[in-house]
Amino acid sequence: MSALAVNLLPVLAPLVAAALLAFRGTPRALAMTVAPWLPPLLALPLLLGNSEEVAGLPFVLLDLRLGADPVAAPLTVLCAVAWGLAGWFAATRVHRDRVLFWSGWLVSLAGISLALLAQDVAGFYAGYATLSLASWLLIIHARSDEAWRAGRVYLVMALLGEMAAFAGIAAIVSQAGNVALSELAGSIDLGSGWSWLILAGFGVKMGIVPLHLWLPLAHPVAPVPASAILSGVIVKAGLLGWLRLVPPGSDGADTVGPVLLLLGIGTAFAGVLLGLAQRRIKVVLAYSTISQMGLVLSVYAAMLMAPERAAALLPWLGVMVLHHGLNKASLFLACGCAPGRSRLRGLLVAIPALAISAAPLTTGMLAKTGLKAAFHDAGLAQGWTLVLSLTSTATALLLWHFWRLVRTERGYKTAHPAWLAMVLAGLVVPWAWAVGHGLELHLAAGLWPATWPLAIAALVVGLKSALMPGWTLGLPAGDLVVWLERFFGAANMRVARVAEASLGSLPNLYPVHVRMTRALLWTERKITSLPVAGFLILALGGLLWLVTLLF
Repeated sequence: MSALAVNLLPVLAPLVAAALLAFRGTPRALAMTVAPWLPPLLALPLLLGNSEEVAGLPFVLLDLRLGADPVAAPLTVLCAVAWGLAGWFAATRVHRDRVLFWSGWLVSLAGISLALLAQDVAGFYAGYATLSLASWLLIIHARSDEAWRAGRVYLVMALLGEMAAFAGIAAIVSQAGNVALSELAGSIDLGSGWSWLILAGFGVKMGIVPLHLWLPLAHPVAPVPASAILSGVIVKAGLLGWLRLVPPGSDGADTVGPVLLLLGIGTAFAGVLLGLAQRRIKVVLAYSTISQMGLVLSVYAAMLMAPERAAALLPWLGVMVLHHGLNKASLFLACGCAPGRSRLRGLLVAIPALAISAAPLTTGMLAKTGLKAAFHDAGLAQGWTLVLSLTSTATALLLWHFWRLVRTERGYKTAHPAWLAMVLAGLVVPWAWAVGHGLELHLAAGLWPATWPLAIAALVVGLKSALMPGWTLGLPAGDLVVWLERFFGAANMRVARVAEASLGSLPNLYPVHVRMTRALLWTERKITSLPVAGFLILALGGLLWLVTLLF
């Protein structure tokens, strides 16, 4: 196969399948049959392509260039494996509004595939924006009041993130045009202000505190396989944006690093504290993802602080991406398999939970070894390594809380084989990645540093059970969102009372209000009931492309 076909097939195949969903009968049935098995196509550029060979399409998106490279390689592997297994799960477990679900699924897959393979700024942003908007269809799939609320919060935050990221990208393009991503480091001088806009824009996708508000609202309402890819794969698209557009070695990145390091460690602990106050297992897992993304941010910050060591640290970052993505996706799939029904199912939950807690000889211990290497290369004091170890204690406490909730899930649901396959992938793939890249594993030296944080967590659990057996925390999912809703709701009522008191009787606008509300609800309902709602996103992308050609 030509380089163009190898790199274009993972992007076009989901779009063709999404187009077939618009036609009833055989085309739609064919699209739903092939949709779960399209993600492994992302492995083709890695297996058949050349990392130095880029396929160009000069007539698309200001000279679109596609190819596989080391920066996106771990996320590409993760997407091929985790998205594929979650699709297998969805094929037999998603029965409601299948057209809406597979529309969001396929367009999101096309978007992340383009973002992973694009080697130019415009192509990357087009894929990322498509992914962001199409993911909304997965969140509102249930169409309940809770799902609409989560969808609104996600859409507002996603658009704010897109605006911030687009402003920084516009600054890049104004200086260098549609520059190749590999040439971005050191080729332009953005200034710290634009860099912060880019970092904040992609930080929304990562769920970095305080930009995390959409995550704990989206996961409880999304279907189980959608939650698996949202938390396991899609959130890491923000990391790809950071590595692409604010790479280590870019001007001013070293001054940003220390601030991001503090923010990452703070997010790691904040996610745990907020998660301990939850009572729904998918919400607890959402806050766990927020915590783990704080650790990923810490590695990225260390790379910014030691750009000369960035190439050596990149494979370790790949280990962390694969470790968290596969293990967290397996925990979400467990939520749809009644994990408390038997001891074997409990074991399938315990394996990835222990890995995320960085227990000895797990992929989590391997990932923490890479984190400590990053901290060492960045010249950080030994105290930071101690703090990093304590994040394992915090994570273990949160996942113990998750385990206690999981044991009550004993409904009659069969265990899907995709769940078992995801657990096995979490056990094997990160180790294979580490060995394949020749990383020094330091297994013996890592045993004690991985053991004592979990021993502290066990001690805390024992003391809590003995001294405060009935004490629990309680916070609403979404934390700041709830408080903001209450604040603005109260402020709106006060404004209405002041207006009524000062203006007397106001004109009766109720009929107009009712008509406008009904029109908006009708429009929203029609949009989400279209066979291929994702085509609205594609139409927007086409319009943006025409604008770029004209101007």
